[in-house]
Amino acid sequence: MLKNLKLKFDFLIILLTLLINLFWLPSFSHWLLIPQNTSAYDQTTKDLINYQHPLVPTSQKAPPPLLSAQAYILIDNETDTILLSKNPHQRIYPASTTKLATALTALNIYPLDEQVTINEAYTEGKVMNLVIGERLTVKSLISALLVYSANDSAFTLASHYPNGVSGFIDQMNIMAKKYYLADTHFVNVDGIHNDNHYSSVYDLSKLGRISTRNPFVQETVRKKKLVVTDLDNKYSHQLTSTNELLDVVPEIEGLKTGWTPEAGGCFVGEININGHRLISVVAQSEDRFADTKLLVAWAKQNVAWNNYSP
Repeated sequence: MLKNLKLKFDFLIILLTLLINLFWLPSFSHWLLIPQNTSAYDQTTKDLINYQHPLVPTSQKAPPPLLSAQAYILIDNETDTILLSKNPHQRIYPASTTKLATALTALNIYPLDEQVTINEAYTEGKVMNLVIGERLTVKSLISALLVYSANDSAFTLASHYPNGVSGFIDQMNIMAKKYYLADTHFVNVDGIHNDNHYSSVYDLSKLGRISTRNPFVQETVRKKKLVVTDLDNKYSHQLTSTNELLDVVPEIEGLKTGWTPEAGGCFVGEININGHRLISVVAQSEDRFADTKLLVAWAKQNVAWNNYSP
């Protein structure tokens, strides 16, 4: 009796093993795992067939311009090709270019129409003089942050986060890690100097590329002037961009300025040369705008875009 039971058990084990192996045969598993609706797969195939490689930038072997910046970089926005650089991974203090990360973090956390009440005054550095009790949208606060570089706007966005300012900064560092900004660490939201708050021009160029992928950011950083009005129509803030190259150098379409005594002049620029976009970064500069003008002139004279050839 026991012998018969053992034989039946062994047979059952063999049968189950055969069924498992059969399931993982390519044809059998394909029937079970691929859904009947293959439209997603068809669309992916069409995307691959229709894919066009972006134009590839090439530069002449011309000497780089003489800049006052101790570190700088010029990259092609579409392909991430480095065209010029000096000390690209050297640790620098990002000053208010930090606010690109602040803006992107806020956009990731809040909807643009979310209402925020000013509960605490913030007076350190450049401020737009937000009033306690004033109610604004996230959209208005981010706009003021990007155009006017308002520190009180950055603080308000961070303090509105459920985990407070420190939790918001944690989210900024999570974003930096997500996008492999290996030279970057944030300890505040406005770029006020701190030895542990640092980046590199290479990382800032990547942050610039990410920023230009956001339509709201790209539209906002092109504004020379901005009027921010609270939701109750009690307060109005007349703001002018800190980007002195807007409407002066036609190729400049953004992005963010920065300056502290320790950081020197910083500027992350978006450059449009006949529809081809570049990202420039200068740091520890004696004249961030003059240095950026030199990069624009060099690119116009020395960079061409050609079809990709494998």
